[in-house]
Amino acid sequence: MNKTTDMTQGTPLPLLVKFAVPLMFGSLCQLLYTTADSAVVGRLVGVDAFAAVGAAGFFCQMAYQIVFGLVRGFGVLFAQLFGKKDFSGLRKAVAMGVILSAGVSAIVSIAGLLFAGPVLMFMDTPAGILPDTLVYVRWVFGGVAVTLANRFCSTLLLAQGNSSAPVAANAGSCVLNILLDLLFAGVFRWGVAGVAAATVAAQLGSLAYCLVKLRGLSHMRLSVRDFRPNPILLRELLRMGGTMAFRDGVIAVGGLFVQTAINGHGTLFVAGMAATEKYFGLLCLISDGFEGAFATYSAQNFGARRMDRLKAGLRCSVRISLAGAVCVAVLVAVFGRSLIGLLVAGETSHLQQLTQTGYEYLVTLALTIPLMSLTCLYRAGLQGMGSTFTPTLSGFVELGLRILSVTLLPGFFHRWAIYFASPLGWLGAAVLLGVSYHQVYQKRQSMLT
Repeated sequence: MNKTTDMTQGTPLPLLVKFAVPLMFGSLCQLLYTTADSAVVGRLVGVDAFAAVGAAGFFCQMAYQIVFGLVRGFGVLFAQLFGKKDFSGLRKAVAMGVILSAGVSAIVSIAGLLFAGPVLMFMDTPAGILPDTLVYVRWVFGGVAVTLANRFCSTLLLAQGNSSAPVAANAGSCVLNILLDLLFAGVFRWGVAGVAAATVAAQLGSLAYCLVKLRGLSHMRLSVRDFRPNPILLRELLRMGGTMAFRDGVIAVGGLFVQTAINGHGTLFVAGMAATEKYFGLLCLISDGFEGAFATYSAQNFGARRMDRLKAGLRCSVRISLAGAVCVAVLVAVFGRSLIGLLVAGETSHLQQLTQTGYEYLVTLALTIPLMSLTCLYRAGLQGMGSTFTPTLSGFVELGLRILSVTLLPGFFHRWAIYFASPLGWLGAAVLLGVSYHQVYQKRQSMLT
C-alpha cells in the first residue's frame, strides 16, 4: 500500500472515494467510541454525570475548534507543497508549524484552565452538575497539547494523500479509550475525571502511532536546519492556520450561546441534547469523508496548477455527500429513538422526556445535514485554492445566525428555535461560500491560464 497518494493524476472519482472511505471508517469508529463512552457515563456513572459531560461539550469544542482549525490551515499549505513536489519546502513548513503549534497549545491550555469556572457559570450551567462539568473541562484543556500534536501528525499524513494511517490511529485510539473508560470509571470509580483522563491517554496512543508512520517517510525526516526561522513560511502558516483557527473559534462562540440556551431548560433537556450530539458523527459520516478527501484533492491540484480537475472533484463530492445525507436521514427517522435510548438509564418518566428531546433534535439535524455538507465542501475548496477571507467571514455568519436563533426566535418557536440554531447557521454560510467559491475559481483559473 502506498504511503502517499498523488491526487493530481488519475480520474477524480476513484481518487476521492479511495481517500474518503478510510475517513468514513474512521468516523464510524469515532461514532462507536462516542456511543460506548457516553453509555459508560450514562449507565455506570449516572444521568447527572452524562449531563455534566454534555454541558462541557460546547466549551471543550471551542478548544478543539481552535486547534483543529489551526492545523487544518497548516494542512492546506502542506498539501500544496506536496502537490508541487517541493519536499524541502514541506519539511521547513512542518518545522515552522511545530513551533507555532507549541505556542498556541500553551496559550489555549492556560486560558481554558484559568477561565473554565467563570465561563461555565456565565453559561448558566445547572448547579447540580457544575462541579463535574468543571472537572471534565479542566482535563480537556490540560490535554490540549496532546490533542493538537495528534491532529498535527494526522493532518500531515492526510496532506500527502495517506488517509489510512490516520484512520488506523483513530480506530486504535477509540478501542483504547473504551477500555480505559471501563477501567477508570467502571472499576476505579473515578467518575467524570476518569472518562476525561481516558480520552487524553487515548489521544497520546494515536499520536505515537502517527509519529511512527511519519518516520517511515524518507522525505519527511527533519533536520536542525529545518527549524531555522523562516519568516515567509511563518506568515503563510499564520495566514492559513490563523484565519481558520479564528473562524472556527468564532463558530464555537456561537456554540456557547446555544449551550447557554440549552442549560436554561434544565438537566434533562441538557442530557437529551447531549445525547443527540453524540450521534452527530453518524449524520456526517459520508459528508465528512468527502470533505476531507476534497480538501486534500483541491489543495494538491491547486499546488500543481490543475484547476481543470477541481470542478470535476467538487461535482463528485457534492453528489455523493448529498445522496449519503438522504440515506442517513431516513435511517435516523426510523431508529432515532432507539439510538437515544442506548445511552442512558434511569426513571421512566425522565427517560421519556430525555428521549423526546433527543429525537426531535436528531431528526432536525438529519434533515438539514445537506446544508452542512455544502458548507464544508465549498469551504474546503476555497481553502485549497488559498482563499481565507470568505471562509473566515462565513464563521461570523454562522455565529450571527445561531445567536439570532437562540435569542430572538424562542418566543415564536420555543425549543425548536434551539434545534434550528445550527441549521440556520449552515444555510447562511452555504450561500455565502457557494457564491464565493465560483467567483474565486474563475479568478484563479484566469490567473493560471
